[in-house]
Amino acid sequence: MMNLYGAHDHVLILSDIINADFHKHSFLQISISLESSFEIEVLGKHFNCKGIAIDSNTSHRFDGHKNKLLFLLIDNTSTLAKPFKELFCGHHIYTFSNEMVDKISKFVLNNYESIIDNASYIKFLTELLRLLNVEYIYSEPVDQRVIEVIDLLKNCHASEHSVNILANQVSLSKSRLSHLFKENTGITLSGYLVLHKLQNAIYLIFNGMNITKAALTAGFDSPSHLAVTSKRLLGMSAREINKDSVFLKVSPYK
Repeated sequence: MMNLYGAHDHVLILSDIINADFHKHSFLQISISLESSFEIEVLGKHFNCKGIAIDSNTSHRFDGHKNKLLFLLIDNTSTLAKPFKELFCGHHIYTFSNEMVDKISKFVLNNYESIIDNASYIKFLTELLRLLNVEYIYSEPVDQRVIEVIDLLKNCHASEHSVNILANQVSLSKSRLSHLFKENTGITLSGYLVLHKLQNAIYLIFNGMNITKAALTAGFDSPSHLAVTSKRLLGMSAREINKDSVFLKVSPYK
């Protein structure tokens, strides 16, 4: 089982094949077991638990024991990350109670198969966040130039994955566009572009394109650049994404 859902500020993964050696990434990571406990080592400390939040840029190793798992990888710069960051209280981790995890597990297992489009995913995510005691409502960008950039990226080419090029297309300086984008979307433009390229590559691979062509088409410098980015951010290589996976790219922005 591997279901991936990619949004502008996060990636949600349901999988039973994820194991990762020591690594760290720019995402804030929520790990929830849908079955029994898993093992995780964070900064030299071992944990056996059913649910944990790990702050960004925190070294960790993960052994899922082939359990069904939910991973929510949230861009560290995003508005969505803020309520989770408050849990840490100066530490790098926060463990969720088994009672909370059991409620989340029951909800996910009963409802994930109903995700078929953008609207059903947003409904699923909203309830998942509620069970995590997080209330978050997406708001539409109001600045027309930010809306134009998002529209440009919906049908982009690899050569357009540059803040400088996007800024020129909307007649702004690089710094001004970056500021407006963060102000309107709650995520940095550079962070948006990394997720955008990775999701495009996954989509292309899922639809039958070979990894080399998918990497270059999506804007990566090389297949190895895609491989490193995928392993670092998702805990899996591009080669582990196969035809039996489910991938849905979602966005609250029309």
